[in-house]
Amino acid sequence: MQRIHSFVVLLLIAVFSTCSLAANQTVFVNSDKTKLKVLAVFGHPGKSHFDVFKPLLEELPRRGHELTVISFFPRTDSAKATEPLPNYRDISLVDPEKGVFVNVIDLHEIEHTWYRPMKELFMLKFFADHACNIGLRNAAVKELLQSDEKFDVILTENFNTDCYLGFIHRFKAPYLALSSHQIMPWTSNDMGNLNDPSYIPVIFLGLTRPLNFFSRVQNVVWLSLSQIAYDYWFRPDDQVIANEIFGPDLPKLKGIAQQSQALLVNTYSNIHGSRPQLPNIVEVGGLHIPSKINPLPKDIAKFLDDAHEGVLYFNFGSMIRMSTMPREKLDAILKTIGSIPRKAILKWETDKLPYKLDNVMVKKWLPQFDVMNHPNVKCYLGHGGLLGLSESVYVGLPMVLVPMFGDQFHNAAGVQTRGAAVVIEYNNLNEQSFRHALDQVFNDSSYRENAQRLSKAYRDRPATPLETAVWWTEYVARGNGRFYFRSEGADLPWYQSLLIDVVLVFIIVSAALIYIAFRLIKLLLSLLGVVKGTPGSQAGEKSKWKKRD
Repeated sequence: MQRIHSFVVLLLIAVFSTCSLAANQTVFVNSDKTKLKVLAVFGHPGKSHFDVFKPLLEELPRRGHELTVISFFPRTDSAKATEPLPNYRDISLVDPEKGVFVNVIDLHEIEHTWYRPMKELFMLKFFADHACNIGLRNAAVKELLQSDEKFDVILTENFNTDCYLGFIHRFKAPYLALSSHQIMPWTSNDMGNLNDPSYIPVIFLGLTRPLNFFSRVQNVVWLSLSQIAYDYWFRPDDQVIANEIFGPDLPKLKGIAQQSQALLVNTYSNIHGSRPQLPNIVEVGGLHIPSKINPLPKDIAKFLDDAHEGVLYFNFGSMIRMSTMPREKLDAILKTIGSIPRKAILKWETDKLPYKLDNVMVKKWLPQFDVMNHPNVKCYLGHGGLLGLSESVYVGLPMVLVPMFGDQFHNAAGVQTRGAAVVIEYNNLNEQSFRHALDQVFNDSSYRENAQRLSKAYRDRPATPLETAVWWTEYVARGNGRFYFRSEGADLPWYQSLLIDVVLVFIIVSAALIYIAFRLIKLLLSLLGVVKGTPGSQAGEKSKWKKRD
């Protein structure tokens, strides 16, 4: 009887444990396979900004979701032939007369002065006005706005303008913000994320960590200026055109920006350094990096295979026209490359260099990630753009970087701090500085060791960037993050965020207490007749004179 009783108890415990486990699995595993309707809006005509999130856009229709993409970069015919993706619909913003921002930067116009960050704010404003006026006046966009379509979630790039946030108001859907680079100062401000200039470098400056006193002064100044410029210069102009397109009932764009459910950022902390982040600010750095290495074209493969002494890979990205580099700087680069006992492969816009170099291959386009993964490629020479830099970090290549504009200074400073790159200022680019930089990277083994160490840390994550980005997209669409992750700090005015009102109260109360204490001490001393000239002491003196008389 006792054995039967014990058996029953054990059976009940086993059943209860199994039920508990099943309940826990039900709680933590999402079984919702709803097909979503997704609207993705990319209003900036820079190719690299779109390319970061292209893998996410293509993965969503693979998983059965319906995707509408508004951008300057519709899928090409060859891409459609390779993978049709019938659930992927493009709304092209391309204006045949104005084109897109590819090979548009003239290096004759690059000049780095102490006020360079201010010039870059003006450039950002120009790009913003250009994007808003072309994109929002597009006939296909207007047709979409007049339709009765509904969307479960909206993805939109967070960069230099809020004019495209009108889509959130028009379609009344939750939205997920995207950033192809380190978070902009106004973005952190909108989300209530901490911007601490005492140790977090602002994106415009390219400061290395840890910040010294002068760096902190610069950081405070430019952080404040950039936020003021965006709130009182960028946003009012955005509001005007957004009201014109989306209607006069459109709420303030800042208010819409503050309602972002989450932000996917193309960074990873081991490059730029740690900083406090809200739980709905998610790093997906390397999202654009392919999951496999493709075979190289035969001519490139043969060139690299024969380069047993090592290869320098040279690419200044999609926006810079290398052929516009001032002749003295170009001569310094080519003369140095031509004299080193190694081969080099360059992205160049034309078929030929100004003069022939036997150890150099020139191509108008290069499969960058595939080239970087060739075992004979030993160094990456670039401008610090985050796509190429992230790929180099992933592969473990040491770098020589010449930042030109935008976040390139910030990115270059990040890997320089990690000991994986040598940074040359464009103003100081000459044969001597360039040769010295190549000498360091090729001959000092610490750069390669640091690059390899950084690569291991960069790859080691709980989930791939793509899986993370897809999960957050579906999560926001399901509505589970609507009220739970948003920071109350996003609603605070600046003086409350900086606790200025609290500090003022402390100062007033402290001053009042000090004043009261002073008056009480003075009164006490007066009563005790210690302070000369008080009424009590004068009366005592008068009585003494009367007795003497």
